[in-house]
Amino acid sequence: MYNPEKFNNPDSKAAFDLMYRFPFATVITAQDSETTISHLPLTPIHVDGKIVLIGHMAKANPQWKSMCSELVTAVFHGHHTYITPQWYAENDVPTWNYSVVHAKGRAEIYENYAELVNCLKTLTEHTETVWPSGWKFFIPDDLPPQVLEKSIVGFKITVEKLVFKNKLSQNRSEADRAGVLNGLQTRTDEQSLGVLVDMQKLYTKNVPKK
Repeated sequence: MYNPEKFNNPDSKAAFDLMYRFPFATVITAQDSETTISHLPLTPIHVDGKIVLIGHMAKANPQWKSMCSELVTAVFHGHHTYITPQWYAENDVPTWNYSVVHAKGRAEIYENYAELVNCLKTLTEHTETVWPSGWKFFIPDDLPPQVLEKSIVGFKITVEKLVFKNKLSQNRSEADRAGVLNGLQTRTDEQSLGVLVDMQKLYTKNVPKK
């Protein structure tokens, strides 16, 4: 990913938080010049000082068969929105502000019943924390373990490289950034308001203390 220094965020905790809040990831593998892509919810956890991504996919999805032989890339998108040049102090060109995390690592496949159940429990606990509904994970009594083992494959990706890009008008003048902040406040869509909050956090954090 092209990530100029001004947009690069080395804060691994902030990257983890983005992955946790926006768990629906794009999972990419490449083998023999063939690229395979799936869209899956992944749960980030800490294990022995490393970030591990827990997930599962349909066993009919052939991607899992190549996950262990090559590096796996998971892309997590945070808030993003269009920025109009109307908000700048001087006319320029439109752009897009966004936050995104690329996590790259090695995968380990889970196929037995106990491991699959643990993957599903981890996902449920995660999603019910972010979007609480009160639903509790359970396996029906009449569901044989063999059915689950034939239906899905679980996996974990141990992250070896983490790249976090925050493109939030850091390359613009103070007047332009003020215009973007003011402009975003006039919008009502969730993505624009999310970018507004991300920018407010960034520039509040970077204000020198008196």
